[in-house]
Amino acid sequence: MTPADTWESAVARGPAGGAMPAYLRAVLDVRDNRTRVLNGTRVRISRPVRASRRLTLPARRPGDEEPRVLLSRDGSQGYERKLSQLGVEELINSHPMRTFSRRNAQSNKPVAQFSRTTNDLVGCESQHERRFVLLADFLTSAVHIAAQPFTIDFPTGSELTSHTPDFAVIGALGAIVVIDVKWPTRALDAVAVRRHEIVRNALNSAGIAHFVWTGVASVVTENLANFAAARVPDGMMLDLAPKLLSTHQPSTRVHVLLERASHLHGIDPNVGLVVVRRMLWDQQFTVDLNVRFSPDSELDRP
Repeated sequence: MTPADTWESAVARGPAGGAMPAYLRAVLDVRDNRTRVLNGTRVRISRPVRASRRLTLPARRPGDEEPRVLLSRDGSQGYERKLSQLGVEELINSHPMRTFSRRNAQSNKPVAQFSRTTNDLVGCESQHERRFVLLADFLTSAVHIAAQPFTIDFPTGSELTSHTPDFAVIGALGAIVVIDVKWPTRALDAVAVRRHEIVRNALNSAGIAHFVWTGVASVVTENLANFAAARVPDGMMLDLAPKLLSTHQPSTRVHVLLERASHLHGIDPNVGLVVVRRMLWDQQFTVDLNVRFSPDSELDRP
């Protein structure tokens, strides 16, 4: 497969001018219908003491010398696929392969991040993983984010026994991008570099991109978390967003826009600020993410 420069460009990859494949649209429709009824059921932060702590996984067939993929739809029973058979349906319907458990001695504490992309919770084993999910959720070309969606099981005698990636991101044109999240220092460790090389080669052979994400400036994800937290009823968005857009002028500072909107349309500045934050998340407005958002921030249009 042709390598992409970044994980973001890999997610967006597809036929030039292409539309979402029908098979992907069908799977996403099933997902969306399910989450309307069962929001938040895809993440378990812990299990009862006496409950099963491991998936029941199928044994490798005698003579099978190829890497295989192990998945689960319910967090209890696993099934296998050939690496070449791994597709968007398996990933969108996948249950995390590991429990996001909390223990006293842990340095990283798992969390569940709500995703507007999936309209559901995405499990994260650390705040560092949560920051990646915020970035993936903000990416307009992403249509699904799956946490620990599968395990690559390597045959006996291989350099690696198994590997469970942190995330898979599916693009609107059908691209599958697998992500491992590491702190920069740990990503440079010789053992980690070799592990990721083996995993990348295996995934690339099946046409799947693999990247190691080590982070961005904290102010970027702090801004995104601020925008993602803006909750505005749909009716209010339909009413106020066009008014704010019509009031906007290039490089207008937030407080100036809110003052104009209050004068022209009677919009309460406090309400307007929440709507602006939501519009920034929806990318109707843009702002420099490398500078902490404030009423003095300059707003532009995409």
